[in-house]
Amino acid sequence: MPRPKSFDPEAALSKAMDVFWEKGYDAASITDLTAAMGINRFSLYDTFGDKRTLYLKALDFYSEQFVEPMVGKISMIDTMGGLGSLFDGLIEYQGSCSGKPCCMMQKASVSMAMGDAEARQRVEHARGRIHEAYQEALERVRRNGELRADLDLSETAWLVMIIQDGLLSSASSPIPTESAKSAVGILLGDLKAK
Repeated sequence: MPRPKSFDPEAALSKAMDVFWEKGYDAASITDLTAAMGINRFSLYDTFGDKRTLYLKALDFYSEQFVEPMVGKISMIDTMGGLGSLFDGLIEYQGSCSGKPCCMMQKASVSMAMGDAEARQRVEHARGRIHEAYQEALERVRRNGELRADLDLSETAWLVMIIQDGLLSSASSPIPTESAKSAVGILLGDLKAK
């Protein structure tokens, strides 16, 4: 019968996610990971597998902790005001976390997705979840009569996502708040029913 673990696997995975989020896959060493997780190499390999497997689990954990809550926020939008409020929050976030790493999924899309099919699948799944949530939100805004009738909602959802990703990728070196608000204002003004 296996002995119970002397550490909390979810807490350790959260720490591993932080290391990968900050350093990326290649720069994160096993020593970095075990030190942050508070476990030895045997426990890491025994519980999580090799470094790549741990990275994929960290991406899954990131999705649970950050992507799904974002989907939840987007799923509550049914007005242009709600969409504007979401972007106000993103602008505030990117302006308050200078020095922190950009979105882990964005980092994965640059560093791992090209050469690792499983990492790419996770990035694409997260992207798909956000796109679907924005498209459904835009459908609700349109039903309320606040969105231009001629817009292709799928393409518009991609546009909104690109603006969101630009804000989140700038978190380590924030876009000036007034410039970000002005850019978002242009986007929302162009989408609004006249």
